[in-house]
Amino acid sequence: METATPKRRFEYVVWFAGFVVLFAWTYLFGLHLGWSSADYLRGLLQGSDMAHGNILLNHWYSGDDSYWAVDSVLFAFGVLAVGTKVVLAHVVAAFVWTSLIVIASVVATTGLRRWSSLASIVTIVVILGLPCVLLARFLSASDVHVATTLVALLAFIGLREGRLGWGWFAAVVLLAAGLLSDPLIIAYALVPAFVVGVLDSVRSRQWPNGLSTASAPVASLALAVLTRKVAEHFGTYRIGVGTKLLPPSARIDNIHSLIPSVLSLLGFGGTFSANRIPWELGIFRFFGVLALGSGFIVAIACLLLGVLSGRPRAGVQGMTTRSRSSFRLNDLLVLGVLGSAVPYVALSYDATGLRYLTTGIVFSSILGAMLIGQLVTLFKDLRVRQAGAAVAIIILSTNAACAGIYLSRPAPVSPYPHLSAFLSSHDLVRGLGDYWTSAPVTLYSNEGVTVRQVLPTFSGGIEPYLNGAKSTWYVGRFQFLVYDVRQGEGQLIREAPRFPFAAVAHTYREGQFRIIVWRQPQNMAALSKN
Repeated sequence: METATPKRRFEYVVWFAGFVVLFAWTYLFGLHLGWSSADYLRGLLQGSDMAHGNILLNHWYSGDDSYWAVDSVLFAFGVLAVGTKVVLAHVVAAFVWTSLIVIASVVATTGLRRWSSLASIVTIVVILGLPCVLLARFLSASDVHVATTLVALLAFIGLREGRLGWGWFAAVVLLAAGLLSDPLIIAYALVPAFVVGVLDSVRSRQWPNGLSTASAPVASLALAVLTRKVAEHFGTYRIGVGTKLLPPSARIDNIHSLIPSVLSLLGFGGTFSANRIPWELGIFRFFGVLALGSGFIVAIACLLLGVLSGRPRAGVQGMTTRSRSSFRLNDLLVLGVLGSAVPYVALSYDATGLRYLTTGIVFSSILGAMLIGQLVTLFKDLRVRQAGAAVAIIILSTNAACAGIYLSRPAPVSPYPHLSAFLSSHDLVRGLGDYWTSAPVTLYSNEGVTVRQVLPTFSGGIEPYLNGAKSTWYVGRFQFLVYDVRQGEGQLIREAPRFPFAAVAHTYREGQFRIIVWRQPQNMAALSKN
């Protein structure tokens, strides 16, 4: 086996050092973006249960996006290392975000040297490492398809050679894990991989040439189905709440809002005023728009030109520095960008649907970085390169300044540690609550206080809310009910006909929360009966 050369070892050290620096940066950035949402913390509860032996998540109920084989696995390893602590939500999310930046940089710099490679890395860092606050909120959160994007990107790397081998096998396993965790990987990766395989056959006019790429998503689907069947045999989670498609009128509205939504994720569309970023600095975020737009347009033109010509890519386009694997990655990424628009159009009913476009932003940033790196190789004149370096420094520094302004402000303070301490001080250690309050209280108390999520019944009582929850949580008796008066779910509980559902001993107010302590501990049968 060949040993790494000193130059190669130095490169490894540089990449590792870059990862460490970026991890510290994304961790710090994430602390200022708010981590208390129950949507972001449920993976930690699942990972904790997996770490304690329930690997298949038996007795759990989930939506279509269980995140079982991706996000929850990362949380399980974290729990094994440090225990069930909220800090893992920060660490795991920062790790995934950093990994995404580094892997994107590696892909974008494939085949490039020195200044061309550096230009591509700067492009990735500006767009993904120094994003506007809106995009950063999604990149810094777990269980919102960011890890799915990383899995899709790694699978694309495995398929870049267009032949059977270890890369193909790794891609199949990754895509199967994604399918078992998040069905959106179908739009982000499976369909793009299948189409690229078909296009490889069309381009070469020989169908076997695209067979390996097209077969990977098919094989991953078979592997995911088989794994699911085996897991069901031994006992695994159930899908309790399925995703529903929007009506046609809403989908048409989403199509119209697609471009403005992308621009808002890149820092435009009122982002300056909302986050008090001076426009003189914020205007430099236009670089991201230019890079993503030009990268996507050139990439899709590149794909179509190769298909229509039926000739080798390099011969048609005169891009002798590009390899076939680089062109195949180009095709996978551009179709992944198109695929990311599908869930946004079909599923997005409010501003939170912007998270579906994050994958497209990531893939487009790689295409833009590839293009910029290729352009730099064309300019040999020293003065042109010096001017380009000056522009890169300005763009990097202004985007860093925008992020710095945001980070200079105090980080948001979560109300849940105070609520957890209040409950513990009153010996209230087992209760029920609305969805948004239950998981955060449980985790911020290090599970010293357990609160389980409920919803009103049609008969006016309350019942378990089995979405991202475990059925065995609801066995036994509960001392109290806690709800957030500012959240819709909390208001629904307060307005239920049978509220407060049992005789009350005490009622407490703690900030935005109301705590109902029952005279006697209650079981779910009594609380949900007619």
